[in-house]
Amino acid sequence: MMRNPLLAIVILVGATACGDENPQVSDALPSDGPELDAQGYPPVPQLGTQIDRMGRPEINGFLNSLFEPNAAKKTAKRDAYNHAEDPETWAQTTLDSTAIPATKIVGEFSAYLGIFDAVDTGHPDVPQSGCGNLPSYSAPAGPGSYAALASILADDQLYIDSARSQCDRYLAVELNAALGVSYTSCGGRTLTQDVIDTSYSLMFAGAGGFTSGNAPRIGDGVSAHGDVNNLMFPFLGAPH
Repeated sequence: MMRNPLLAIVILVGATACGDENPQVSDALPSDGPELDAQGYPPVPQLGTQIDRMGRPEINGFLNSLFEPNAAKKTAKRDAYNHAEDPETWAQTTLDSTAIPATKIVGEFSAYLGIFDAVDTGHPDVPQSGCGNLPSYSAPAGPGSYAALASILADDQLYIDSARSQCDRYLAVELNAALGVSYTSCGGRTLTQDVIDTSYSLMFAGAGGFTSGNAPRIGDGVSAHGDVNNLMFPFLGAPH
């Protein structure tokens, strides 16, 4: 009588897979989820090395090594900024230890703010334009004229005044701290705000960069996205 080899294989596999006394198969079954702690919560994920941070968009890119001709040094300085983890030491984080004296974040920001203070010279919409109107109308500008604003921008986190219910002005709290600009907005940032126009107006013209209603006078020529919504999901429009 001829044996059926295919039938024998099927029987063998069935016997191997279905036996209750096979610990290897049962141990291989996936669990329902991560093990929980005594309070019933999954373990806190382990974070790796910080590689980036961005409380305020484009501040690092604009005030840190923008005109640095050495590409490797520019990358290293911007990485040093992004890798700084402790907010208490952000302003004095070393960007370039080879410089004499070593370049710190607040020093780098101050130097570039001094450069950009001249950008609004002759701007038709900016009163008292040119050097000296940043952070306030106190020409001629000196080496220490930009330290206060540099320190505020080096503190890379958005501030919100929770006593205010209207939130329609980016950097409202920071503008008050840096320039004494009165505000009614809570600050922070919403999706519909043109944050680059506000940043440019602050860095180029200080108090002169804003209208009496705190709207920015200097822009990048690019309009804010019209396909975002602060209140309705999914908030963002289709990718461009």
